[in-house]
Amino acid sequence: MLALIAGLTLGFQTINLGGFDRGDDTPLGLKLGLDLRGGSHLVYQADLTNPATGERIPPSEEQMQSLLAIIERRANGSGLGEPIVQILGDDRVLIQLPGISDPVRAKSIIGETARLEFKHRSFNVPRTLSITPQDIVTTTIGAFPSSATSTPSGIGSNETSTSETSTGATPGGASDTSTAPSLPYVIVEFTDTGAAAFGGLVDEFNNRYLSGSIVYQQNPDIINVSVQGKTFRSLSIPALFITRIPGSDTKFAIPLISTDFQPLAASVEDAQELFGAVEVTFGATMGVVDEDIGLTGDDLSRAYAGTHSTTGQPIVNIEFNGVGARKFGELTARIVNTPDRIAILLDDEELIAPAVNSVITGGLAFIQGADFTPERVRDIASLLEAGRLPIPVQLVQERQVDAILGADSLSKSVIAGLIGLAMVVAFMIVYYKVPGVVAALALIFYAALNLAIFKLIPVTLTLSGVAAAVLAIGMAVDANILVFERMKEELRAGRTLLSATNIGFNRAWTAIRDSHVATLISTAILFWFADQLGATVVKGFAATLAIGTILNLFTALTVTHVLLRAVTATRLAKNLGWFAPLGSQISTTQQQRQAPGTSGQRS
Repeated sequence: MLALIAGLTLGFQTINLGGFDRGDDTPLGLKLGLDLRGGSHLVYQADLTNPATGERIPPSEEQMQSLLAIIERRANGSGLGEPIVQILGDDRVLIQLPGISDPVRAKSIIGETARLEFKHRSFNVPRTLSITPQDIVTTTIGAFPSSATSTPSGIGSNETSTSETSTGATPGGASDTSTAPSLPYVIVEFTDTGAAAFGGLVDEFNNRYLSGSIVYQQNPDIINVSVQGKTFRSLSIPALFITRIPGSDTKFAIPLISTDFQPLAASVEDAQELFGAVEVTFGATMGVVDEDIGLTGDDLSRAYAGTHSTTGQPIVNIEFNGVGARKFGELTARIVNTPDRIAILLDDEELIAPAVNSVITGGLAFIQGADFTPERVRDIASLLEAGRLPIPVQLVQERQVDAILGADSLSKSVIAGLIGLAMVVAFMIVYYKVPGVVAALALIFYAALNLAIFKLIPVTLTLSGVAAAVLAIGMAVDANILVFERMKEELRAGRTLLSATNIGFNRAWTAIRDSHVATLISTAILFWFADQLGATVVKGFAATLAIGTILNLFTALTVTHVLLRAVTATRLAKNLGWFAPLGSQISTTQQQRQAPGTSGQRS
């Protein structure tokens, strides 16, 4: 089973199962580090100094963690490959950007200040349209003109719809549905100019709704349709319900539905009787509008978590500078005690949108919420602070790794690994014969499982990591040699092959355990010092070697043992000379005693 899983893992370059994504554009889908793939290597150091003395001040752990989070967020949000961001020592941050060959761009993204904005958020804002009666050619009431009649999502019933027009969630929480083919529509044919304007409006509103923002989904943009005939109706219809007629660029179908998404008539005939000859006019209402008022993160002096002095509830305190206090005061005066809100956006992503309960003119305010917890207010304050770096930094190391050099290093490392594996396999087979073949099979299984684990964790494979993997190949046979030598001694003492196999594994276990534990302790020490000193090469070596060592224990004591026990049950077990190393002598009498049906007692 494990061999199958390893084979499938390495057989597919990328793996995507639900939210589990692994793989890269390398031959086996392994994640390669900077020195193998090429890219940019940057190291920033905190630059805190005492203004009075000019002496450097060491940053606090909280400041470094905040700096790390901000830089990591900027790197991840910029599309700069798959960045590696980590703290080195007490005052440095390492940024590695595999595949990014433009260090100027990398430095500009890392060094830029994130865009923190405070905007005036309004709801249900009327939209002026350029569509005139002259843009409408014909207006009729009819069914949806399609061979497979489709009905917009959420109208009339609770059956599941498979219509392409029903993609996504429906405004107002309605379910995806379909109904009878006789659902009445207003079919409107526009001029080319009118169709372009109306279609552009529908696409704009739909794109806003389908953007993934919960704000737009809870407050969808509405197209207001006034239907004039025997009965006048003013309809408010989400743009998702308005459909282009297949095969026409100028005709649109608008369902005759009420505000709770129910048909206004049971059939097309009933609708024609109810409205007669109809005319329509159009308007629009935008569910959410964020107005830029020029208030940004540059105007924010500080944001920090706290508790309300009266209620003791968690709050977020914010402080503005002089310019920010004036802009913030003007905004609060405009929207106090109204449905409007202050939308706080970081890199165009909403952090929070509080209402205003009073006019705030001093530049000091706090944000409270019914769902606020101490952890949540700390997170919000930290993200508000992300508009600027918490401490000044300076670039102290910059290195660009050529992708050609990385490819050459990888190629030579792979060749070295294959040669090492081949030499070890050849030695084991020539010297240990049948057990050597078993060990070789276990070693190949070990190599495949090791690579599969690297891919699934995932491990960023650097040149030092490849060296550790090659070293682990040589170490992988140590446990087998201990077992085989012990088997040889037991065979000489007159044990049966099966008994010698079991005793060999049992008695070699303590030596195998001690050697592997010693190696793991060494890798832990290397990893700790590398983490403290910022030696990423040593850190990658230690991590990769530790994984290989742990896997060695499994393959040597489980895989090799199972395979060797299986071989002892075959005809090969009749010739003990095939199970002893070169130079070992097993007496003819003892070999005869190993024949099937004998007791296998000591001679």
